[in-house]
Amino acid sequence: MTLGHISLHNVRSYQLASHALDPNVTLILGRNGSGKTSLLEATYLLLRGTSFRGRDRDVIAHGQSAATLKLQFADGSERRARLEQAGDKANKEFTLEGKVSARLPATKRLPVVLFEPDELRLLSSSPQRRRDFLDGVLSRLSPEYGTLLNRYTRTLLQRNELLKQHERMEAAAWENHLFAWDIKFSELAESVVRQRRAFIDTSNQRLSSLYSAMADTDHTITVTYSDATPNDQYKQATLKRLAHGRRSDAMRGFTGVGPHRDDITINLDGHPANESASRGEMRTIMLAYKLLEVSLQEARSGERPLILMDDVFSELDAVRERRLMDSLKGYQTIITATDLRDELKIDASIIQLEG
Repeated sequence: MTLGHISLHNVRSYQLASHALDPNVTLILGRNGSGKTSLLEATYLLLRGTSFRGRDRDVIAHGQSAATLKLQFADGSERRARLEQAGDKANKEFTLEGKVSARLPATKRLPVVLFEPDELRLLSSSPQRRRDFLDGVLSRLSPEYGTLLNRYTRTLLQRNELLKQHERMEAAAWENHLFAWDIKFSELAESVVRQRRAFIDTSNQRLSSLYSAMADTDHTITVTYSDATPNDQYKQATLKRLAHGRRSDAMRGFTGVGPHRDDITINLDGHPANESASRGEMRTIMLAYKLLEVSLQEARSGERPLILMDDVFSELDAVRERRLMDSLKGYQTIITATDLRDELKIDASIIQLEG
């Protein structure tokens, strides 16, 4: 997979834009607000089927009713997307190989790894953000995990809705209905946690070497999951916790245990990174995680993923910039930056944005 050209019409701040993409490195330069991230967003949407910045409807330029995007590949093939405003949402239409569909089929989603500043600050953020990061990587690696997570989320919402009915339903009927949902919830929760832990096992095998290569000194990265219940005991343990917390859950109106409440802890050389690591060390941990995703995406798909880097270098020192770029040689990469720093003076095609 090599991208050759992207065209946009009525996409965010762009009325009309067309840019060639280098088979190696494309550097998009411009001031903040000039539309650099919008080019990455459009590329990501065409390859993965959705925006990484929030609501798809926001891709449509303000005051317009529709947006169109087109991506041409080096082999001459192309794909198109059209987004049309429909109230607070956007109806999407993808055209690939002459076939039109309302969503991008999972088999047509191409491997992409996105580096962005928000993820580099992940360790000092909230448990929700860390769960979202974990689930995002797993969903990109396995569409089946995304489907599982959606089923779990729907079951959680159904259970929470039933919790709120406890004063309006006959007690025995409420208990019976809730028990049925508890069984389904526990089964799905077990599957979610099992896959999260498998990814954490992989992380513990690979992150130390990736981090050490970036830092140029030996270090040890370990990741632990907040719920230590063994996999073969998880379902029954969750059922017991749900039963024990049933009344308190009903009073609060939400489920107090499960994967939606879990967290991960990342340790650097035996100490919690969010307590002892410097900003540079925390960013390096997250860069190591992104390089791990690059490797796993390539192993899963059999082809090298596209690398998108959104203003990542503004938060890195020169040494880490060079080592990161060395790690990504051979991958088609699109980078946004506000200026052409010495570390970015690489063999790249440059798109200079005005505004």
